Amino acid sequence: MQIKSSFIAQFRKIHFFMICCYLVGCAGGAQSERENRRKPSFTPIAGIDYYEVRRSFDSGLAYDSIGFVQEPEWHVKFTREDAIQIYVPGSDSSFNFEITHDHDSFFHFARESWKVIDLHRDSMMLQRLSLDGLKVNKIRSNVYMRFYSKQYLQQLSTSLADLRKPRKQDSLFVQQMIERANCNPTNVDSSFSSKQTVKLASKSPNIEVKRRQYDSLELINQSAAYAYLYPEYDIVIDKAYKDFYHTFSVLVDQEGKMHLGKFFVMPEFEESRRRVLTGIVEVYLQNLLEITPATTLGLPHSSVLYLRVRGKMGG
Repeated sequence: MQIKSSFIAQFRKIHFFMICCYLVGCAGGAQSERENRRKPSFTPIAGIDYYEVRRSFDSGLAYDSIGFVQEPEWHVKFTREDAIQIYVPGSDSSFNFEITHDHDSFFHFARESWKVIDLHRDSMMLQRLSLDGLKVNKIRSNVYMRFYSKQYLQQLSTSLADLRKPRKQDSLFVQQMIERANCNPTNVDSSFSSKQTVKLASKSPNIEVKRRQYDSLELINQSAAYAYLYPEYDIVIDKAYKDFYHTFSVLVDQEGKMHLGKFFVMPEFEESRRRVLTGIVEVYLQNLLEITPATTLGLPHSSVLYLRVRGKMGG
């Protein structure tokens, strides 16, 4: 009797184990099937030219609160299931990239990570992902790119150039940011950057001004927007009251007037340095430079410049 009971117990254990294995196998199969359903195929759209018509943040806006703007400019073509051709904006040159699938609808190409939101022969939307190691940074993965196929664009009454223009909600947001900036022309935190940055030009032989240009090596680890978010000028003043060299920021308001911004110095020297820099701004820069304020969507507004100013007493 004990032998029979022992046998039944063992049989039940084996039977339970087999059921568990079956359930896990089914679950794994179901998961694999779901994964395959989520993985889009590029084969059906191979050879179709897609043009980017809208790039925006997850807010739906093309602008953020500091003036960074998302601009649609890509022209792409999936040449096969695992390859994409990306054209250089404004030219017929292109680069070919391999596509590697991660999981679900996540892919990697052009040294970036992407999620396919939707994919059709007429249009598609991609989400650009920011990764922290193997994890997606949800806060920074907030850029979405909408594409229309060449054939679909030909059916529309609106041109590609018009589709790429800022929308009404962008204009309203920009107006709000400009109003905030212009109401606080001496507050760096309220300023608004622009691709149409402040322009400085010399109107005296005693001052030389030059906008800093970044070469390709410097921009490798920086966004292409760095140059307009943080515009820098080198200024040399001849026949100055003394030899000096200072780095500081200024705010240029909507009227083209300069206001001293931020600078770095030991706390005990802050007030004296502020007086010196204010004098340089008001006596030299404001009077010897032609200053054109920044504009966004045609509206002038307060914006920040970063200056390196050298004074030469000898001249």
